[in-house]
Amino acid sequence: MKPGEIIRIAVFFLLGLLLMMWVQPLLYRQRVFGVIRSMPLNDWIDRYYVAAWIVFGVSVLFTVGWYLLLLYNQGTSYKTLKLVWHLGLFLLVVVVSMAVYFNNRDAAGNLIQETVLSMMGLLFLDSVIVLYWLPTVTSTPGLLKKKTVPMAKIVNHLMGRN
Repeated sequence: MKPGEIIRIAVFFLLGLLLMMWVQPLLYRQRVFGVIRSMPLNDWIDRYYVAAWIVFGVSVLFTVGWYLLLLYNQGTSYKTLKLVWHLGLFLLVVVVSMAVYFNNRDAAGNLIQETVLSMMGLLFLDSVIVLYWLPTVTSTPGLLKKKTVPMAKIVNHLMGRN
């Protein structure tokens, strides 16, 4: 991997961490997404952090796993790599859904309806877009970038990485 690719990955990881652990809890504290009536806000934010750390960790693991796969499997077909990338995407969607389902509950164990959409949407944005797609679309080397990651041709053209 080239140094620029590693730097881009690190920047996206830091951006994702900043969004998940500082900006989004701040938005909830400012009640941008409404009021949680079924439990104290600070208790809910503690549960949000559990879900956010799980999603962040799995997203980073999948992104790093993608680069390790590319590094150690140079002769793998484009179709296989594309399938693996999409499988990672699907598993991230499952992880986000499970993290929201299990960590967005009140003291009685009921799903907190007021925050399901916002929490799911924000964690999808973080995990799928910022922590998985952007690092892989901007840092996947060579012809792989054009044949494995969705919208790679457009993004790399805009970046001047043809």
